[in-house]
Amino acid sequence: MHRGEWLAGGELAEVAQTSQYTCSMVLQELEKLEWCESTGAGRTRRRRLTNARALLDAWVPRWKRRIDNRTRWHVLADRPDLLLSGLTKKIDHAALAYPWAFTGSSAANVYAPLLTGTDTAEIIVPPGKAEEFAKALNLKRAEKGANVTLIERDGTSLQFRNELPDFPAYFASPIILYLDLLDGRGRNKELAERVLEKLGI
Repeated sequence: MHRGEWLAGGELAEVAQTSQYTCSMVLQELEKLEWCESTGAGRTRRRRLTNARALLDAWVPRWKRRIDNRTRWHVLADRPDLLLSGLTKKIDHAALAYPWAFTGSSAANVYAPLLTGTDTAEIIVPPGKAEEFAKALNLKRAEKGANVTLIERDGTSLQFRNELPDFPAYFASPIILYLDLLDGRGRNKELAERVLEKLGI
């Protein structure tokens, strides 16, 4: 997310919400791989990522091995193309006290339009919050005919979530959108590449 910017280890640790030791170890490995460069020494040492695509590609196999708690739900939608906006209104009305974010093909298609239409929604919620979230939105359990998938995750999945200028809802960061699209379904791989093009990676 901060590729090309010079960052000190402490700054990166704060942004990544992790320890300076962890950042130091990762940065040393990135330097060995020649995926980042550094300047200065000691407390003034700063680094910047120079090969974001290589780092992202290295992350992909690990991401695919994740085991997320996913539950499938259904909500009545008069028009499938308005599913995300309808869910956003319900979420706003529920005034939830914890973070959430749209991900998957529908979210990516809003961020980097490619598909003519999408009719499902995937939403990241914190661990243990799926049932509460579903109840707040009046979603119904549906193993068949589901149009909403709730994915329980924390950490990176909800970092850097943002609102898009023309769509006042929270979306997972473009990096998470990209990783979530690498699931082999439909045209998701093509859409994933479109996301990276928009990101400039």
